Amino acid sequence: MRLFFSILALSLCSAFCHAQTTVNDTPVLNQIRAKYDAPFERNLQSFSCAVEFDWKQHFTEVVRLGDEGTDEEIVRFIQPISTHVTVSRQNTAVSSGMTEDEERKLPHGGMAEGLLKHAVQYSLNNWLAASGTALLPSPGTSVHVEQSVSGYKLGLRIQTFDVEMLFTRDLGLQSEGVKGSPSDTRETDFRPGPQGFLLTSFRQGEDGDFRPGNRVILTYTYQNVGGFQIPEQVAINRESHHENWHYRLTHCSVQTAK
Repeated sequence: MRLFFSILALSLCSAFCHAQTTVNDTPVLNQIRAKYDAPFERNLQSFSCAVEFDWKQHFTEVVRLGDEGTDEEIVRFIQPISTHVTVSRQNTAVSSGMTEDEERKLPHGGMAEGLLKHAVQYSLNNWLAASGTALLPSPGTSVHVEQSVSGYKLGLRIQTFDVEMLFTRDLGLQSEGVKGSPSDTRETDFRPGPQGFLLTSFRQGEDGDFRPGNRVILTYTYQNVGGFQIPEQVAINRESHHENWHYRLTHCSVQTAK
Protein backbone atom coordinates (compact mmCIF):
# COMPACT_ATOMS: atom_id res chain seq x y z
CA MET A 1 0.00 0.00 0.00
CA ARG A 2 2.55 2.53 -1.13
CA LEU A 3 2.48 5.40 -3.61
CA PHE A 4 6.24 5.60 -4.14
CA PHE A 5 6.08 6.44 -7.82
CA SER A 6 6.95 9.70 -9.52
CA ILE A 7 4.61 12.46 -10.64
CA LEU A 8 3.90 12.77 -14.37
CA ALA A 9 7.17 11.75 -15.99
CA LEU A 10 6.91 13.88 -19.13
CA SER A 11 5.62 17.42 -18.71
CA LEU A 12 4.37 18.16 -22.18
CA CYS A 13 3.18 21.55 -20.99
CA SER A 14 6.74 22.77 -20.51
CA ALA A 15 7.90 20.98 -23.64
CA PHE A 16 5.25 22.70 -25.75
CA CYS A 17 6.57 26.04 -24.58
CA HIS A 18 9.84 25.25 -26.37
CA ALA A 19 8.25 23.90 -29.55
CA GLN A 20 8.66 25.75 -32.82
CA THR A 21 6.21 28.58 -33.32
CA THR A 22 5.68 28.36 -37.08
CA VAL A 23 1.93 28.37 -37.55
CA ASN A 24 0.35 25.31 -39.14
CA ASP A 25 -3.34 24.39 -38.86
CA THR A 26 -3.70 27.26 -36.41
CA PRO A 27 -7.51 27.60 -36.70
CA VAL A 28 -8.00 23.96 -35.67
CA LEU A 29 -5.55 24.26 -32.75
CA ASN A 30 -7.31 27.41 -31.54
CA GLN A 31 -10.66 25.63 -31.84
CA ILE A 32 -9.34 22.71 -29.79
CA ARG A 33 -7.93 24.92 -27.02
CA ALA A 34 -11.19 26.88 -26.78
CA LYS A 35 -13.09 23.67 -25.96
CA TYR A 36 -11.38 23.12 -22.57
CA ASP A 37 -12.13 24.50 -19.12
CA ALA A 38 -8.90 26.16 -17.92
CA PRO A 39 -9.71 27.98 -14.65
CA PHE A 40 -6.10 29.01 -13.99
CA GLU A 41 -6.06 30.74 -17.37
CA ARG A 42 -8.98 32.83 -16.20
CA ASN A 43 -8.66 34.61 -12.85
CA LEU A 44 -8.45 31.62 -10.47
CA GLN A 45 -5.34 31.90 -8.30
CA SER A 46 -5.86 28.92 -5.98
CA PHE A 47 -8.43 26.83 -4.15
CA SER A 48 -8.33 25.34 -0.66
CA CYS A 49 -10.34 22.41 0.70
CA ALA A 50 -10.65 20.00 3.59
CA VAL A 51 -9.77 16.40 2.69
CA GLU A 52 -12.45 13.91 3.71
CA PHE A 53 -11.03 10.40 3.97
CA ASP A 54 -12.42 7.23 5.60
CA TRP A 55 -9.60 5.04 6.91
CA LYS A 56 -11.92 2.21 7.91
CA GLN A 57 -13.31 1.99 4.37
CA HIS A 58 -9.79 2.31 2.93
CA PHE A 59 -8.59 -0.80 4.74
CA THR A 60 -11.37 -2.85 3.14
CA GLU A 61 -9.92 -2.08 -0.32
CA VAL A 62 -6.15 -2.47 0.15
CA VAL A 63 -3.69 -4.99 1.53
CA ARG A 64 -2.87 -3.70 5.01
CA LEU A 65 0.81 -3.89 5.90
CA GLY A 66 0.33 -2.96 9.54
CA ASP A 67 2.73 -0.04 9.84
CA GLU A 68 -0.07 2.53 9.56
CA GLY A 69 -1.26 1.80 13.10
CA THR A 70 -3.69 -0.52 14.85
CA ASP A 71 -7.45 -0.12 14.41
CA GLU A 72 -7.60 1.64 17.78
CA GLU A 73 -4.71 3.97 16.91
CA ILE A 74 -6.31 4.85 13.58
CA VAL A 75 -9.62 5.67 15.26
CA ARG A 76 -8.09 7.64 18.15
CA PHE A 77 -5.20 9.47 16.52
CA ILE A 78 -5.37 9.34 12.70
CA GLN A 79 -9.01 9.63 11.65
CA PRO A 80 -9.57 12.87 13.68
CA ILE A 81 -6.74 14.70 11.85
CA SER A 82 -8.02 17.64 9.79
CA THR A 83 -6.10 17.32 6.53
CA HIS A 84 -6.31 20.31 4.18
CA VAL A 85 -5.01 21.02 0.70
CA THR A 86 -4.31 24.19 -1.29
CA VAL A 87 -3.89 23.98 -5.06
CA SER A 88 -2.36 26.82 -7.07
CA ARG A 89 -1.25 27.02 -10.69
CA GLN A 90 2.22 25.87 -9.63
CA ASN A 91 1.67 23.06 -7.12
CA THR A 92 -0.35 21.25 -4.49
CA ALA A 93 0.33 21.79 -0.78
CA VAL A 94 -1.15 19.33 1.73
CA SER A 95 -1.17 19.98 5.48
CA SER A 96 -2.29 18.10 8.57
CA GLY A 97 -2.39 21.29 10.61
CA MET A 98 0.30 19.76 12.83
CA THR A 99 3.99 20.50 13.24
CA GLU A 100 6.55 17.97 11.99
CA ASP A 101 7.33 17.09 15.60
CA GLU A 102 3.64 16.47 16.34
CA GLU A 103 3.34 14.25 13.26
CA ARG A 104 6.40 12.22 14.30
CA LYS A 105 4.71 11.50 17.63
CA LEU A 106 1.74 9.89 15.87
CA PRO A 107 1.58 6.06 15.73
CA HIS A 108 4.39 4.66 13.59
CA GLY A 109 5.87 8.11 13.09
CA GLY A 110 2.78 9.41 11.28
CA MET A 111 3.04 6.84 8.46
CA ALA A 112 -0.70 6.77 7.78
CA GLU A 113 -1.10 10.55 7.57
CA GLY A 114 2.03 10.76 5.41
CA LEU A 115 0.60 8.24 2.95
CA LEU A 116 -2.67 10.15 2.70
CA LYS A 117 -0.87 13.45 2.13
CA HIS A 118 1.23 11.83 -0.59
CA ALA A 119 -1.86 10.36 -2.31
CA VAL A 120 -3.64 13.74 -2.32
CA GLN A 121 -0.58 15.60 -3.58
CA TYR A 122 0.15 13.01 -6.27
CA SER A 123 -3.39 12.96 -7.66
CA LEU A 124 -3.93 16.73 -7.64
CA ASN A 125 -0.50 17.49 -9.11
CA ASN A 126 -1.36 15.13 -11.95
CA TRP A 127 -4.73 16.87 -12.30
CA LEU A 128 -2.82 20.14 -12.66
CA ALA A 129 -0.53 18.58 -15.28
CA ALA A 130 -3.34 17.05 -17.36
CA SER A 131 -6.45 19.20 -16.96
CA GLY A 132 -7.53 22.26 -18.90
CA THR A 133 -5.18 23.13 -21.76
CA ALA A 134 -2.03 21.93 -19.95
CA LEU A 135 -1.53 18.96 -22.28
CA LEU A 136 -2.38 20.91 -25.42
CA PRO A 137 0.12 22.73 -27.65
CA SER A 138 0.53 26.43 -26.92
CA PRO A 139 -1.08 28.93 -29.32
CA GLY A 140 1.02 29.33 -32.44
CA THR A 141 2.75 25.95 -32.11
CA SER A 142 3.42 24.25 -35.44
CA VAL A 143 1.05 21.28 -35.62
CA HIS A 144 -0.45 19.03 -38.27
CA VAL A 145 -4.09 17.95 -37.92
CA GLU A 146 -5.82 15.24 -39.93
CA GLN A 147 -8.94 13.15 -39.58
CA SER A 148 -8.73 9.74 -37.91
CA VAL A 149 -11.12 6.84 -37.33
CA SER A 150 -12.23 8.20 -33.95
CA GLY A 151 -12.04 11.91 -34.83
CA TYR A 152 -8.78 13.80 -35.28
CA LYS A 153 -5.05 13.17 -35.06
CA LEU A 154 -2.71 16.01 -34.13
CA GLY A 155 1.04 15.73 -34.66
CA LEU A 156 3.89 18.00 -33.66
CA ARG A 157 7.65 17.93 -33.16
CA ILE A 158 9.13 18.49 -29.68
CA GLN A 159 12.92 18.62 -29.80
CA THR A 160 13.77 15.23 -31.39
CA PHE A 161 10.43 13.55 -30.65
CA ASP A 162 7.36 13.20 -32.87
CA VAL A 163 4.35 13.55 -30.57
CA GLU A 164 0.90 12.32 -31.57
CA MET A 165 -2.40 13.28 -29.93
CA LEU A 166 -5.74 11.62 -30.67
CA PHE A 167 -9.06 13.44 -30.25
CA THR A 168 -12.71 12.47 -30.47
CA ARG A 169 -14.96 14.08 -33.08
CA ASP A 170 -16.04 16.69 -30.54
CA LEU A 171 -12.33 17.44 -29.82
CA GLY A 172 -12.00 15.62 -26.49
CA LEU A 173 -8.41 14.45 -25.95
CA GLN A 174 -8.12 10.64 -25.85
CA SER A 175 -4.38 10.01 -25.73
CA GLU A 176 -0.99 11.60 -26.27
CA GLY A 177 2.53 10.29 -26.44
CA VAL A 178 5.66 9.80 -28.47
CA LYS A 179 4.79 8.32 -31.86
CA GLY A 180 5.80 4.67 -32.17
CA SER A 181 6.49 4.34 -28.43
CA PRO A 182 3.46 2.80 -26.65
CA SER A 183 5.21 2.95 -23.27
CA ASP A 184 5.24 6.77 -23.47
CA THR A 185 1.48 6.97 -23.96
CA ARG A 186 -0.97 8.65 -21.61
CA GLU A 187 -4.74 8.22 -21.99
CA THR A 188 -7.39 10.72 -20.92
CA ASP A 189 -11.15 11.12 -20.82
CA PHE A 190 -12.87 14.50 -20.80
CA ARG A 191 -16.53 15.42 -20.44
CA PRO A 192 -18.29 18.70 -21.25
CA GLY A 193 -18.71 21.11 -18.34
CA PRO A 194 -20.19 24.60 -17.94
CA GLN A 195 -16.98 26.30 -19.15
CA GLY A 196 -15.61 23.52 -21.36
CA PHE A 197 -14.13 20.03 -21.21
CA LEU A 198 -13.24 18.66 -17.75
CA LEU A 199 -10.69 15.90 -17.14
CA THR A 200 -12.46 12.81 -15.72
CA SER A 201 -9.80 10.12 -16.15
CA PHE A 202 -6.03 10.10 -16.57
CA ARG A 203 -4.07 6.89 -17.13
CA GLN A 204 -0.31 6.50 -17.22
CA GLY A 205 2.14 3.61 -16.84
CA GLU A 206 4.47 3.09 -13.92
CA ASP A 207 8.16 3.38 -14.83
CA GLY A 208 7.26 3.97 -18.47
CA ASP A 209 5.31 0.72 -18.79
CA PHE A 210 1.74 1.32 -19.98
CA ARG A 211 0.62 -2.33 -20.12
CA PRO A 212 -2.69 -3.17 -18.36
CA GLY A 213 -1.86 -4.23 -14.83
CA ASN A 214 0.94 -1.68 -14.57
CA ARG A 215 -1.01 1.55 -14.92
CA VAL A 216 -1.98 4.25 -12.47
CA ILE A 217 -5.57 5.35 -13.12
CA LEU A 218 -6.81 8.64 -11.70
CA THR A 219 -10.48 9.65 -11.84
CA TYR A 220 -12.15 12.93 -10.94
CA THR A 221 -15.62 14.31 -10.41
CA TYR A 222 -16.31 18.03 -9.97
CA GLN A 223 -18.03 20.65 -7.85
CA ASN A 224 -18.81 24.29 -8.55
CA VAL A 225 -17.12 26.67 -6.12
CA GLY A 226 -17.32 30.38 -6.83
CA GLY A 227 -18.10 29.74 -10.50
CA PHE A 228 -15.11 27.40 -10.97
CA GLN A 229 -15.20 23.66 -11.57
CA ILE A 230 -12.71 22.05 -9.15
CA PRO A 231 -12.26 18.38 -8.14
CA GLU A 232 -14.72 17.00 -5.60
CA GLN A 233 -14.16 13.23 -5.51
CA VAL A 234 -10.81 11.76 -6.51
CA ALA A 235 -9.82 8.11 -6.90
CA ILE A 236 -6.42 6.50 -7.44
CA ASN A 237 -6.04 2.94 -8.69
CA ARG A 238 -2.48 1.60 -8.75
CA GLU A 239 -2.97 -1.62 -10.67
CA SER A 240 0.41 -3.22 -9.91
CA HIS A 241 -0.25 -3.19 -6.14
CA HIS A 242 -4.07 -3.50 -6.17
CA GLU A 243 -3.97 -0.21 -4.30
CA ASN A 244 -6.94 2.16 -4.17
CA TRP A 245 -7.44 5.56 -2.58
CA HIS A 246 -10.70 7.52 -2.54
CA TYR A 247 -11.09 10.95 -0.98
CA ARG A 248 -13.44 13.90 -1.17
CA LEU A 249 -12.71 17.63 -1.14
CA THR A 250 -15.15 19.57 1.04
CA HIS A 251 -15.61 23.08 2.50
CA CYS A 252 -13.73 24.52 -0.45
CA SER A 253 -12.95 28.18 -1.10
CA VAL A 254 -11.34 29.89 -4.09
CA GLN A 255 -8.86 32.76 -4.33
CA THR A 256 -9.17 34.91 -7.44
CA ALA A 257 -7.10 37.70 -8.95
CA LYS A 258 -8.29 41.18 -8.05
